Amino acid sequence: MHAFAEMTQKLRADPGKLGLVAVNGGFLSKYGAAVLSTTPADWKACKTENLQQRLDAAPRVRITRVAEGEGTIRSYTINYAKGVPVNGVIVGELSDGTRFLANNADSETLAEMVETDPLGRSIHVRHRAEGNRFVLDKDRLAAIYPPTVPLLRDFYETAIVERRGHVLEVTINRPDQGNSISQQAHVDLDEIFNAYEAAPTLWVAILTGAGDKAFCAGADLKSAASGIVIPLSGWAGLTNRRRTKPLIAAVNGVAFGGGLEVSLACDMIVADPSARFGLTEVKVGLIAGAGGAIRLPRQIPRKIATEMLLTGRHMGAEEALGWGLVNRLSAPGEALVEARKLADEITSVSPTSVRLTMQIIAEGDREPDDVKATADMYHSTAINALMTSEDMMEGLAAFAQKRPPAWKNL
Repeated sequence: MHAFAEMTQKLRADPGKLGLVAVNGGFLSKYGAAVLSTTPADWKACKTENLQQRLDAAPRVRITRVAEGEGTIRSYTINYAKGVPVNGVIVGELSDGTRFLANNADSETLAEMVETDPLGRSIHVRHRAEGNRFVLDKDRLAAIYPPTVPLLRDFYETAIVERRGHVLEVTINRPDQGNSISQQAHVDLDEIFNAYEAAPTLWVAILTGAGDKAFCAGADLKSAASGIVIPLSGWAGLTNRRRTKPLIAAVNGVAFGGGLEVSLACDMIVADPSARFGLTEVKVGLIAGAGGAIRLPRQIPRKIATEMLLTGRHMGAEEALGWGLVNRLSAPGEALVEARKLADEITSVSPTSVRLTMQIIAEGDREPDDVKATADMYHSTAINALMTSEDMMEGLAAFAQKRPPAWKNL
């Protein structure tokens, strides 16, 4: 409407000229064009019969939400606020013809877009948690997004980490907020679990919450009100992550909403008898969008999961154990102690076997037919990795020599 109003003023100031207005509708999903004139013309109805069918039958351009690499600007716009350019938005095209949306990565790129027409320019794009970001100069990418080495730090604003042999213990440390996940908690947990995956001497991790009231009460709604950027690894750095090492949730209180979704993303759950589980999003007009609506029906009977998802009801620890959502119940107040026992059992066996078994489980989940999944297993890279591993040789030698094995995770 702003474009039509602006074009109307321009044409009234210069009668006899024609004006073209381009239109985007929906989520860049519809395109239209209008030619305006100050000279009246006879009305001609547009023949719209079967128009949508003809459009649907036309070849479609491939699109992607995740763009990486080199591309070309096919269309662009620059957004202004009070006359000042604030960001550039492009429709880009990768070398294989796939198109994507992206924003400028830095102020220098935006300034160059304002100064010279960038249409058709080569660009370099990178996918980030906040969306696709592009630059005109490839060397600028390294300066804007420098590579990071995944390492554990001594201090995190929202979490506590502790090494215990080959076990990493991670505590969400926001007890006064029910250990809810804030923007900073997303950042911290993403960094922590990146480091866990990268550390060869860490074989098992335990995730718990500070205090005795909550494992995690879900999202920090105050933080969410001002906008949250969820990392590429997902909610709390976990729900979109393909992990290669086991993670145990020590649920020491309520696990509601995002808290249960985090638990579901873990491989095993140890629960305090007082623990309660619930995907309560429907009670506030939301959905369990961080994997809960997918994982819960896969981990407990579908009808029970559907009831929880559609009513938002809570489930106690005993019921959760009965449905197989929980592996073990601890003594009161000892969820972490029981989780440590489970972690010690896992670290007593071959870490290589554990890691490759997790790979086989994940690959098997993608194939619903048991026979085909079993046949496919023998073509998995996990089998070759196992057969050439030092741990397999050590395990067999230790068994033959009747001595404890010395695992190396190699």
